[in-house]
Amino acid sequence: MKRVAISLVVITALSTALYFGTKQVQRWKSSSVQEAVEQEQERWMVDVETLKGEVKDLREELYSDTSMETHEQKVSEVLGTPEGIAPPRTAGSNGCSDSEKRLIAFFDYLGKKYPSDQAPLARFQSAIQRLAATPPEIVEKDLDTLALFRNIAHLYRTLGAKDLVVFKRILEQEPDAVEAFLPDLYTVMMDGSCTQVVPAASTREVDTLYATYFLNTLAGRSYLLRRDSRYRILATYYAVRVLHQADLSGTNIYGVDVHSILERLQSDIALYKGLARQKEYLATLEKINVHYRNR
Repeated sequence: MKRVAISLVVITALSTALYFGTKQVQRWKSSSVQEAVEQEQERWMVDVETLKGEVKDLREELYSDTSMETHEQKVSEVLGTPEGIAPPRTAGSNGCSDSEKRLIAFFDYLGKKYPSDQAPLARFQSAIQRLAATPPEIVEKDLDTLALFRNIAHLYRTLGAKDLVVFKRILEQEPDAVEAFLPDLYTVMMDGSCTQVVPAASTREVDTLYATYFLNTLAGRSYLLRRDSRYRILATYYAVRVLHQADLSGTNIYGVDVHSILERLQSDIALYKGLARQKEYLATLEKINVHYRNR
């Protein structure tokens, strides 16, 4: 009888210890799980706040206004004159010549601000000559995989890493100045009679070919998509203008449909507030649009 009583006491004690031990383990597990959940929640909150900051920065970049006043100040700084973005022209002056002078001043400014082993104008002219001498493929449907990848890497293969690094630095450091002088570059390239800045090798045919490459090939479009919004929009805008001129002269030999690109481009320019000449771009595109609607 005594043994039975002792056994019952031992069993009861063990059961009680097991019960409370199980409860304690459950509490420990619950506490550990809760702690892990809280830590994970904290990490998520940090990630969310980081993403909010990145989104805010992107929105500020996308919708920040670049005033024409700031734009003109930058041009005045580059030219070293107070006239700003549209210096007065003397009677009988040539637009191509005026644009060329402004471009030479721009490259001189770059040379002083970003000294290198080669003058910026000489590097630019060399790049233009190499691009003209080694055009990309335009008809991609017949290319094998290797040839397609070579076409995607066309600029890198043609210009080389060193030149691309230099150009990339200028584009990143001087976005306002680059935008300000692109109209002069377009004028000189389309005119063809001024060759102090743009080599004679850059003909209308070469310009049209590269405009087609950027707007109508997988390789060219993928290149533009990897650029930031400002330069992607500007490259598309000037490529459209080049192809429009090719349409007018009957030299759009690859038959790129300019009209189909206009609506998206107009929308992009209207939404992006970082362009000083936004109104001018939209007005020019609308004129082009009217031309195609009335054909």
